[in-house]
Amino acid sequence: MKNWQSVVSLLVFVLMVLVASPVMASSLESNVLQLVNAERIAAGCQPLTIDNQLMAAADIRSSEAGEVFAHQRPDGSSVKSVLQGASYSHFGENLAASQSVNAHAVVAAWMQSPTHRANILNRHYTKMGVSCTMSADGHVYWAQEFACD
Repeated sequence: MKNWQSVVSLLVFVLMVLVASPVMASSLESNVLQLVNAERIAAGCQPLTIDNQLMAAADIRSSEAGEVFAHQRPDGSSVKSVLQGASYSHFGENLAASQSVNAHAVVAAWMQSPTHRANILNRHYTKMGVSCTMSADGHVYWAQEFACD
């Protein structure tokens, strides 16, 4: 009987994690977008919107950043190839590595870096995708993709 209860408890826990994960991701993305847009508005820039294609690209790039932390893909190809043929007139990327999943901390770190800050405040960008991935070594890798049509 005790083993049966343990199995049921484990299944309930797994189900809760699977159901909550998209909600947490959505909340995280919304938090980053809100913080980035606050910085943009304070600097006189138009706010960004979430773009599904850039979200997919950010998911790929945050995973890849755990393999090769660089603005190129692990296979050596251009980071822009993550767009899989989508054409944007301007494109940029911010990466970060951290110990935690914290939207405030990552946006603050990006804003303290001149090159990352320049991407966040680039007036050409109108869209954004963001993702974070925890690697096997416990580090959290972030990717923020920017573009405009």
